[in-house]
Parts: sequence; structure tokens; C-alpha cells
Amino acid sequence: MWHVQISKQRRRRQQQLQQHGRALLKRLERHQRQRRRWAWQATNMNDLHDGSFHAAISPVLVIAQCFGLMPVRGVRAATERGLCFTRCSWRTWYSLLYIGAISFDALFAINFALHGGLDMRSVEPIVFNGSILWASYQFLHLAHQWPQLMWRWARVEKHLPPYASWKEREQLARRIHSVASILLSLSLMEHLLSIISSVYHEVCPLRQDPVESYLYAVSAQFFHVFPYSNWLGWLGKLLNVLLTFGWNYIDLFVILVSIGLSHLLTRLTRQLQQLVERPMPEKFWTYVRTRYRSIVELIYDMDDAISGIMFISFGSNVYFICLQLLKSINEMPSTMHAVYFYFSLAFLIGRSLSVLLFVSAVHERARDPLRLLHLVPPSGYLSEVQRLANELSSDNVSLSGLRFFNVTRKLCLAVAGSIVTYELVLIQFHEDEKSWDCQAGKQ
Repeated sequence: MWHVQISKQRRRRQQQLQQHGRALLKRLERHQRQRRRWAWQATNMNDLHDGSFHAAISPVLVIAQCFGLMPVRGVRAATERGLCFTRCSWRTWYSLLYIGAISFDALFAINFALHGGLDMRSVEPIVFNGSILWASYQFLHLAHQWPQLMWRWARVEKHLPPYASWKEREQLARRIHSVASILLSLSLMEHLLSIISSVYHEVCPLRQDPVESYLYAVSAQFFHVFPYSNWLGWLGKLLNVLLTFGWNYIDLFVILVSIGLSHLLTRLTRQLQQLVERPMPEKFWTYVRTRYRSIVELIYDMDDAISGIMFISFGSNVYFICLQLLKSINEMPSTMHAVYFYFSLAFLIGRSLSVLLFVSAVHERARDPLRLLHLVPPSGYLSEVQRLANELSSDNVSLSGLRFFNVTRKLCLAVAGSIVTYELVLIQFHEDEKSWDCQAGKQ
């Protein structure tokens, strides 16, 4: 009898084990499917975003090359080793053609201003064309240095702490693409509003057809010398589009480079934040100090390369903010003109403030490790920690505009004060009727 009971117990245990095994296999299969799904997502994200600045900024550089800027070969290459600059490529010739067209347009704008009388309205296109012409030359010069700069950047990235997940790895690319999309979309919206306000709500019609009248107004510097023709009007409009993109791209490029440099400092600070309260060996602090020094040297190299572009960005923004604030005193000729004008003014101020905040963030992120060193325990405060603290406190890590000014948070108040001062001076010489008066524009 007891043999029968034992066999029943064995069969019952075997059935339980089989059921438990089936449930375990199902859980394992479910877990494997989930891991394969995660691995597939991570592989796709690694293919799209390898965490490098070169991969993150490459789509923006492709867009810039469509408008004649940054003629570098290999911007879509998998690594920075595919980058090169050659004088005989179509990108370089296209960029030179772009600079020549801007120079051609600037000469006609100067001629138009000299014959029509120098005032606020006639000087504005000269400043606009001149700043973009200088920036285009700076971008051409930067394209020659870009491969070397990206090689140094990649060398710094490889020695930083690795990313914890693919989400961390794609963070830089996602941020750069988001900022670029927002800024370019707003600039396109501003340009479309300017066309709508000029074509459908025309104040000073120059021809019977509203489109021809708009083309005539956009290319007035050409038609001051040549008789009106549609092809020349569309050529002037094409130059206007190229100039508008170039003007917005100056600020966009400065912002994206600042985001990339801040990200390097943030990666180092993140690791330091996790380990700073533990007594770490001397070797760890040597690693942190050398990595920090390599990032600082890269920031200095980038500052030497883009300080001219930075100077143009801040100078042109201050000038046009003063000019737009002066125009805001006047009465708008129509509701559509008011919508376009105040949207343009808000976009200009917001873009300028974004440049200031993103660029000054490099200085702020470079100071973060110094605050963390106060948390080092006494037993772990070694000579290498003191050496790192001395470097952090003595270094002035920031981007500059041709070394005339360093971009920090304090610069925001200085720029605001300068704008108020210039505005008070300009108001003394302001004549309200010249802003929208048609006869004044024809003189």
C-alpha cells in the first residue's frame, strides 16, 4: 500500500515540477523577448546616436551646406575620421559663390544708401549684409579647421566616463536636434509672416501686381540701377532667403557648440557627483584633473576658432534689438504688420537671450566641480584634490567674442544696460514719419 502512495507522491511532484518548469520557461521566454526588444532599441539608438558631438551636429551641418555655409566633406560620416576640407570640392566652390553673391548684394546696398541718403532705413541693409558677409568668411575659415577640432573633440569624449544607457547616449543629439528644429521653425515662421504682411497688406505699392511690388521692394538696391525684370526680382528674393538663413544660423551654430561643450563638462561632473563623498585614491583624482584639463583645452581651442562668429552674433543682435525697439514706438500701418513686427521682435530678443544663456552655461558648468570639492571627506582630501581645486578656482573657462568680452551670466545685465543707453540716445534723433512713410522711402 505504501508503494502506491509513494508512486502517487512522485507523480504529483513530477506534475508540479512540470507545471513549475512550464511557468519558468514562459517567464524566461517573456524575459528574453523583452531583452531582445530592448537590445533592438538600443542598437537602433546606437546607430542613430553614438553619443558623439560629430554625430549629433551633422544634420544641422548638412542643412547649412545647402545654404553655402561650412563646406566640410564627410559631415554624414560614421566617425570624425571621415571629415576633411578640400579647396577643389563643389561645397567650397558653392560657398565661394555664396560669399560672392553676398558681396555683390552688399555693394548695391551701399550704392543705394549713398544715393538715397544715409538714415536709419538705408543703413540697416548695409549692417545686415556686412555682418553676414563677415560671418560667411568666418565659417569658410572654420571649415578648414573643423576636421582637426572634431578629432580633438572625439579624443576628449573617448576618455570620459561611459554612458550608463542608450537614453543617456542619445541625450546630446536629442537636445541639439530639438533646439535646431525650434529655432529654424520660428525663423521660417517669421519669414513667412514678413511675406504675408508685405504682399497682402502692402502699404507702399510700387507696382500694380502685389507680387511684383514685393519683389521690387525686396530688390530695391538692384532696381535703383537696372530696370525692373522678374528674373532679377526673384534673384534678389533668393539672396534675401540665403541672407535670412545665414543670419539665423550664426546664432544657432553658437548655441549648438555651447551645448556640446557644456555636455562634456556635465558628463565629468556627473561621475564626480556620485563618488565625491567617498574617500577615493590619488589615481582617481589624477584622472578627474587630467580629464578636466583636456576639456578646458578643447574649450580654448573652440574659442579661438569661433570667437569671430561669437562677436558677430552679439554685435548684430544688439544692433537690431535697438533698431526694432526704436521702430516699436511708431504706429503700425495694419494689424498684419503689427503681428509680424512684434513676433519678429519677440523672436529676436528670445534668440539673443538664448545665445547668452547657452553660451554662459559653459562657464557655469566649468565651475560646478569646484562646488562639489567641498563635499570631499577629510580622509580623502589628498594633494591631487588641492591641485584640482586650485586649477578650478584660477581658470576663467568661458567663450568670448574676439577676446573683447567673456560670455558669462553677468554679461546679460551689461548688454541690457547698453541697449537701454543706446535706445535713449536714438530716441533723441528719432523721426516717427520716416519708418512707414512712403515718400521718405523713395527719397
